[in-house]
Amino acid sequence: MTNQSNQSVRRAFTLVDELAENGPRGVSELADDLDMPVSTVHDYLQALITTGYVTKNDTDYKTTTRFLEVGHRQCHRLEVYKAVSDELETVAEETGEHATLLIEEDDQAVIVAVQEGPDAINLFAYPGARMPLHATAPGKAMLAHMPRERVTEIIDRHGLVEVTPRTVTDPDVLFEQLEEVHSKGYAIDVGERIAGMVCIAAPIRDKEDRIRGAICVCGPRSRLDEDRRTEIADVAKRAANVTQVNLDYV
Repeated sequence: MTNQSNQSVRRAFTLVDELAENGPRGVSELADDLDMPVSTVHDYLQALITTGYVTKNDTDYKTTTRFLEVGHRQCHRLEVYKAVSDELETVAEETGEHATLLIEEDDQAVIVAVQEGPDAINLFAYPGARMPLHATAPGKAMLAHMPRERVTEIIDRHGLVEVTPRTVTDPDVLFEQLEEVHSKGYAIDVGERIAGMVCIAAPIRDKEDRIRGAICVCGPRSRLDEDRRTEIADVAKRAANVTQVNLDYV
């Protein structure tokens, strides 16, 4: 692929990302925000309309539900998504909280499935949402079962960004935590990504001990005291174990 072709693809997806992140926009507004010529933005938007991934409403452009179709198909291709079966719903019902299935992709934790328990608060979590591995319980659950060299590479590429004041930004502290996570079989973050929230996650491994994802439960700190955290960790670990067994039959 030529440099010009690469640039065209990048620009097209830059426009898509901008529309997805900030909602419907006009050509001039997009051109100003992205520092691109109006004529260039207009041409790319017209091309995206022909693909069915962007549509125009009066003077504004927006992404279409075609992306839901792509995401839905991709989720169903994931073995771990199939293997989790009804476990995520059971976890949400038993804990009453917010339960998610996440995988690692491109050095980030990515949500692929969400279930809300009867007491769950709205976290605006949705399939496809991405977050730093080091700042989340599911991310740490997965990092703890990766080779140290791989974890070091991820840190070197992305750093340890401070998401909240409680986020771990010291590599030595992170590695100490990962050793503890590996030993306990689950990870906890207390306000490291979302202030006031506690998240507890258990890793999902396959029969070859490769990390395939993590099951995570999140709830407000006021509800998740130490005893409650232990109970939820047991629920998450059980669900991860069932999913691991199911992976053998996917």
